[in-house]
Amino acid sequence: MPLRFRQEVQEVPRNRVAGIKRLACFAAGIAFSLCLPKIGFSYLAWFAPAALFYCARDASSRREAALLGFLFGFGFAGRSLFWIFHTCRFAGVPLPVSGIALTALAGFLALNWALYGAAVRESARRLPAGALPWVWALLWVALASASARWTPRVGFDLLAYTQYRWLPLLQLGAVFGPHGLAFLILVWNGALAELARKSPSRTPRNNLSAAGLMILAAAAWGTSVLAARPVPAPSPDAAAVEILQPNIDQYRKWDGRFEGDIRASIDALLARPRSAKTALVLWPESALPGWLDEPGNFSWIEGWAKRIGAPMIVGTITRSGERLHNSAVWIGADGVPAGLYHKRELVPFGEFVPMRRWLEPWIGILAQMGEFTAGGARQALFDLPIGKTAVTICYEAVFPKYGRLDAARGARVFVNLTNDGWYKNTDGPYQHLTTNILRAVENRATVIRAANTGISAVIDPWGVVLESVPIGERARLDARIPVSPFTEGSFYSRHGDWFGVAAILASLLLAAAALGERMKRARR
Repeated sequence: MPLRFRQEVQEVPRNRVAGIKRLACFAAGIAFSLCLPKIGFSYLAWFAPAALFYCARDASSRREAALLGFLFGFGFAGRSLFWIFHTCRFAGVPLPVSGIALTALAGFLALNWALYGAAVRESARRLPAGALPWVWALLWVALASASARWTPRVGFDLLAYTQYRWLPLLQLGAVFGPHGLAFLILVWNGALAELARKSPSRTPRNNLSAAGLMILAAAAWGTSVLAARPVPAPSPDAAAVEILQPNIDQYRKWDGRFEGDIRASIDALLARPRSAKTALVLWPESALPGWLDEPGNFSWIEGWAKRIGAPMIVGTITRSGERLHNSAVWIGADGVPAGLYHKRELVPFGEFVPMRRWLEPWIGILAQMGEFTAGGARQALFDLPIGKTAVTICYEAVFPKYGRLDAARGARVFVNLTNDGWYKNTDGPYQHLTTNILRAVENRATVIRAANTGISAVIDPWGVVLESVPIGERARLDARIPVSPFTEGSFYSRHGDWFGVAAILASLLLAAAALGERMKRARR
């Protein structure tokens, strides 16, 4: 009896400690999400992940470490994407279904963090303490890079987004892509977590100093890059682009009773006087109140192209036989279609339903959702007066692979057409704008963004927002597009995701070495 009682007494504090660690990781994930817009507490990224490292490193089991990682990731994704819950409610989705949608998405994105938590523990058991912060950062880069290749990700767990306010650090993207800054964030947090263990060794302090020096060097280099940036002065030679932000209520957009009001709003923007010859007019995603091939719609945009005497890129819904596409059509100055782009990355449960055959009988509301067809990965660029131009629609801009692919094919201008009216004034539109800033830096390309309800903007190749229109405002942004000096793009766009691939290979080598060591021990 005394022995059993002693064991029970010891079990109580052990369970309590485990519970505290789980709560700490969940809270740290929420804190990490506060780095993203609109809140934008970017400094939290340099502290919050340390809690995960500290707790997962000495977890009692691999399963416990995975749970800690999952809780961190669930807190991060659940809070940062809470605007999806609001969007479901705006659309009239029942409260329970809205909650299930957010929970399922956050849980899916948290799986990466669960795998990462387990990897943190396993590496801590096999490697020298001095190597851990560097290996942990490398493992995340490998995981993030690999995931981008095969999972239908939302993309907001690219850690570089947390530093959207710090342009000097973002310049790393032009060389390392989205993963270089993530590496610095995590190596610093890993070193911080090791220092918190109060080891008598000087190694944790040395690692933290080395990580700090790397961050300072990156910031200094980025500052020098920005200092050399030519400040664009108003020039009559710069192309004049008109960006339409009609601010059409998404929940009236497809109601036939408001078709006349929609046309009148866009007509009023296009009819405003011009001080210079227009080189391009941009309409937002699905700007037409119907299908492109409807006579009233096509004759409308054809007439405006001829009247203005400028090419236009118009967001519209198209159909080819039974296939439906979310598209952008390039209309020449003569009113004749010159190019067509189909969205490549469709929104799950928005533009298509994964596993519809099996899910629809159980979730009736899925029958009301559309089924669009994605376009090919390598679609023709638009050869416009502003240069070779690539188009992305809506959340495609979240994915670095499309910008990298288009820039490698010669695109020096990215056009992003979006309709963020679904999300109203939640965090969603601000997060979407942030992703375009990183795509501009990574590929040293100019980004021109036309958003139905905002935020429309022009972003230069250094990530500087030159001009923008606030959310919820009806406006036509008349902007001058400076010529980019980066005629060859960036190192990243020319050489691809080299840093991510290197991290994957290094991680595989580490895993192979660990497996070999385990097999040797098994033979003894």
